[in-house]
Amino acid sequence: MRVKEQKRPKLRRRKATKGNNILVQITAFVLTILLLTTAASPTWALMSVAEERVLGQKLLKQVLSQVRLVDDPEIVDFVRETGESILEVIGRKYFKYRFFVIKDPALNAFAMPGGLVFVHSGLLEAIGSQNELACVMAHEFAHVQGRHVARRMDNMKYVSIGTAVMAIAGLFLGRGELGSAILTGSMAMNQAIALKYSRADEQEADRRAFQWLCKAGWDPRGLKTTLEKMMKNNWLGSPHIPKYLSTHPVPEERLTYLEDLWRSHPCYLKHKEDPFRVERIKVKIKVMSADPAELIARYEQLLKKSPQNLKYLYGYALSLDRARRFDKAIKTYDKIIAQNPNKDIFLRDKAITLFHMGRYKEAVKILTAFLKKHPRDITTIYFLGRSYLEGGVPEKAIVYFKRLLPDWEENTPFLFQLGRCYAGLKQEGVAHYYFYKYYALIGKMDAAQYHRKRALALLPKTSPILKKLKNEKEEAKS
Repeated sequence: MRVKEQKRPKLRRRKATKGNNILVQITAFVLTILLLTTAASPTWALMSVAEERVLGQKLLKQVLSQVRLVDDPEIVDFVRETGESILEVIGRKYFKYRFFVIKDPALNAFAMPGGLVFVHSGLLEAIGSQNELACVMAHEFAHVQGRHVARRMDNMKYVSIGTAVMAIAGLFLGRGELGSAILTGSMAMNQAIALKYSRADEQEADRRAFQWLCKAGWDPRGLKTTLEKMMKNNWLGSPHIPKYLSTHPVPEERLTYLEDLWRSHPCYLKHKEDPFRVERIKVKIKVMSADPAELIARYEQLLKKSPQNLKYLYGYALSLDRARRFDKAIKTYDKIIAQNPNKDIFLRDKAITLFHMGRYKEAVKILTAFLKKHPRDITTIYFLGRSYLEGGVPEKAIVYFKRLLPDWEENTPFLFQLGRCYAGLKQEGVAHYYFYKYYALIGKMDAAQYHRKRALALLPKTSPILKKLKNEKEEAKS
């Protein structure tokens, strides 16, 4: 069975007008409020956890069909690890949280029903430390746990799940035809305006986040420094005004309150920070967001002045890899490894370039050795699986791919590769199931339904995947 991967369509963009900008800002506010609504809301009290999970899946499909996600395992795992360090201390959770990184320069982060957490790449590039990211995420979780939307739901008696899904979709489709139609839907906007966060809500969220951050070993002052960065970005007239500021107002007294809170209840950073790791993340995002040819020229100029600078060398190697100048990328990695023998992660980076070159056996050798020293490294596990798969050994690839489940069940590139792997193993029913998941998540429903029908026809009656597939159908009906 051969399935050709389809490219995602590019979004059509329209020139924004002043009026449209105002509507986009209002809608962004509306949506963030709705995003933070949980199953415990009084108006939505009848919504079960299972129903909220279905809502989350509907929202996820809307997002993945319209935005580009960062699929670099190292970047996504950095966000996941940061968020989970906070979730471990907040108490009872009704569903498993899942983390995604949107490829977008906006300084933004938000949480969706069903445990979906999104961070924009622009925010990751702007933070000065992992601590600052932890503070932003803790504040988002605090609005959800605080039931701030629920306190005002009496004014939204007629808001349905369908209205909420439409409004949430508008956040990502604000410049497209569907987004414009959503923006003109006054009912959702008028009702959601009544849910605007009050200063008391923000202070309560700050207090909750403060407590969790201290308990988890982070320094809560990072929220104040991050907000100040966003405000400075706004003041400087950046074309990417932080959406976060429209949904989380930052009057001067709030900054003062945050400072007073720390003075009265000081707690300090105990979580082990890794500045080198943060810099790697920021360099990766810069390289994936810019033209590689321009970056190569820029890094070459910088390296003339500072030939030993690790940050410049790493960015240069990544840019060369992205431009498919593989031989020079390998030479650059060899130089980095020779100068930094204690940082073996660059061996892993070199192996990934070897993978891109099609030198799979060499990549496997390096990655296998690296995994022995770092047995939980997600990036290594993924590329070992990919190397074996592309090298024609799916029986070995599946061993590594299975280690990534179930945490990667919404990772679309991974789902496609998993389908290919099972096809190589002649397990066509399972292969069709993962192709179905892949196409459904990216919004190609004709292809999704084809693979779903094939999976239903080919999976054994005793297959747990068949049962799972049938359960998904029942949940969709409810």
